[in-house]
Amino acid sequence: MRTGKEYLAALNDGRRVWVGDELVDDVATHPRTRAYARSIADFYDLHHRPDLQDVMTFVDEEGVRRSMTWFRHHSKEDLLRKRRYLETVQRELDGGAIPRTPDVNNYVLLTYVDDPEPWSSQSVGTDGRDLTEGILDFWNEVRDGDLNATPAFVDPQADRSRDSAQAESPALRVVGTSDEGITVRGVKAISTGAAFGDWIHIGVFYRPGIIPEQIIYGAVRPNTPGVTIICRESNVRDGEEVEHPLAARGDELDSIIVFEDVLIPWNRVFHIGNPQHASLYPQRVFDWLHYHSLVRAMVKAELMLGLALLITEHIGTYQLPPVQARIARFAGFHQTLKAHVIASEDEGFFTPGGIYKPNVLMFDFGRAYYIEHITDMVHELVDLSGRAALIYPTEGQWQQPELRPWLQALQTGPVGRPHDRLKISRVIRDMFLSDWGDRISTFENFNGTPLLAIRSLTMKRAEMSPGGSMADLARQVCGIDSVSGEGAEETAYRAQADYARRQDAS
Repeated sequence: MRTGKEYLAALNDGRRVWVGDELVDDVATHPRTRAYARSIADFYDLHHRPDLQDVMTFVDEEGVRRSMTWFRHHSKEDLLRKRRYLETVQRELDGGAIPRTPDVNNYVLLTYVDDPEPWSSQSVGTDGRDLTEGILDFWNEVRDGDLNATPAFVDPQADRSRDSAQAESPALRVVGTSDEGITVRGVKAISTGAAFGDWIHIGVFYRPGIIPEQIIYGAVRPNTPGVTIICRESNVRDGEEVEHPLAARGDELDSIIVFEDVLIPWNRVFHIGNPQHASLYPQRVFDWLHYHSLVRAMVKAELMLGLALLITEHIGTYQLPPVQARIARFAGFHQTLKAHVIASEDEGFFTPGGIYKPNVLMFDFGRAYYIEHITDMVHELVDLSGRAALIYPTEGQWQQPELRPWLQALQTGPVGRPHDRLKISRVIRDMFLSDWGDRISTFENFNGTPLLAIRSLTMKRAEMSPGGSMADLARQVCGIDSVSGEGAEETAYRAQADYARRQDAS
């Protein structure tokens, strides 16, 4: 298994990365990127802690001990073991402060290896090449190297007023094919953490008007000639671990990726050329990311509950019945998310490749519940904190002998040490009242797919058709024996949804 030191060394490979106005020479050492690189290194080192060995690792069928990142769960019990791993990563890395760790990035590859055949057979423009071998080979390569494949699926926001604008956009497209592979040119508009990955996992979300040349799934190295990663301005507070305990952990840097006539060898091409395929499959690729997002949301909700308990205890309001009633909202928020996680696991199903998959509707709507309520819960936490979330001394001020007596008196409550209140306040500030925290909140709204897309993709599931299983009870109560006289639109819808369902569940 990879160590953090090995990961950091691999980042110095000549990749072309801009962060703000600076061209970064080494992601592992530059002040704008080194903190997050070290946080990912910490992720890798967790797998070498003896006290976490049973949680963080497993022994595969060949007797090789590997990271649980690569664990393929074939039963409900296996899935629970995987969830314990996902939770542990979040807990050990500050309760969700680092959303896109390698375990979740690589989780989305599971859809390919679970059932690779449709990705190859549904491709257009491969001259009959079998892409399944490359799909399986890529999984083995990233697994054996314990590598980090960061997704890049989002295309530029073209003119939404007309479908034809998509074809005119600078979105990544195939501009040539040869015996070696495909040549691509264009842009992927959003990729989170690409500057810190070993591979860029390219995909696409279907949009009306998308053309076959823009349908590309595959993988390229970040240092491939012609690849430039353009990151937004960093919000990291490098070297300020005391004052900014979370923002000092680094910024994962959402980025634009430019591809200038980049060659992707055939063995790293997973699918090309079929918009119909792209309309069905991305939701299944990102199902695993959404399940992980719900687990992370559950952990974050637990953190928020704990912060509410601690800050009200320190300022002396915890015993007040109205305050306890407000804190109970955080308990309900956490327990509701936990219920979605458990229910999705309990009502899972088996995929064509024998993977036990949690119930999609339950974890998707669990994530939707989080997105719909998190802003209100943040407001509630800040309000309960009062001035403790806004007005408190810096560490430098606290250490001044002439200021300490006055400042200590202001931080003294019925329990705990005055300096502990500063630590609680700093976490609340970093997570919910800073540019670093605002970026995390925005990321969570759009992670994988935004709320509207969650709902839209849910309605493409077979059971959500008016002729599907979700309407069976209503038909029974209404005395409708069967669906008859379906229109062409409903028939086409059901055919599409049923096809997608067959690829998702055995």
